[in-house]
Amino acid sequence: MAGNAESYWVEYVKKTGKGLDFVERIDEVIYGLIAALTFTCSISIANAGTEDVPSILWSALGCNVAWGLIDALIIVFSTLLYRGEALHLLHKMRSSKSTEEADNVIRSVLPPLVSQLLRSEHFEHLRDEINKLPEPPKRVFVTWKDITSGITAFILVFVATFPVIIPFFFIHSAHTAVRVSNWTALVMLFITGYYFGKKTGYNAWKTAFVLMITGGVIVIATIFLGG
Repeated sequence: MAGNAESYWVEYVKKTGKGLDFVERIDEVIYGLIAALTFTCSISIANAGTEDVPSILWSALGCNVAWGLIDALIIVFSTLLYRGEALHLLHKMRSSKSTEEADNVIRSVLPPLVSQLLRSEHFEHLRDEINKLPEPPKRVFVTWKDITSGITAFILVFVATFPVIIPFFFIHSAHTAVRVSNWTALVMLFITGYYFGKKTGYNAWKTAFVLMITGGVIVIATIFLGG
């Protein structure tokens, strides 16, 4: 019986797990670009003009591999935390000592407007249906979709940096390569911002300029400091 209950919840998570959605994928690209932009500027400052192109190239690649791995782990951990919170609330509702306590748990996971519109008979129906579900597991579990979400995040962060490091393959002057790399990152931020704004209902041009200006402020600040 316990095995059947566990199988039910594993299948439920597999069917309802969304992986990385559109906004999260765009976020990963932005993270990668900002990471590459800030790193190339910072390493220029740290070496006070004595840096060489190969060292910046491999350092930037290493930095973004590390950032991609960290981001992938954070996504998996966050998924497990959200799932753990949902599991905790499910156990809490099922073990409630009164209908009022159970209803309060249900209200806590509903949008405020929806919670206000529901009547007592609606909450009663929800309680009955939730209590009919198989016994939830004691702890959260990891699915393959969770792992692939982390892998996808890593790939997005890493791939997003490639256009930024291309100048280091062809330009032998480290200072010039860094500046071309900076501008490449800014243009990509502009394009990403435009696409993000267009898809999310915000003004595409304004969103594009906000992202590009944010990156530009980082570059200007580092140049002003000696980068």
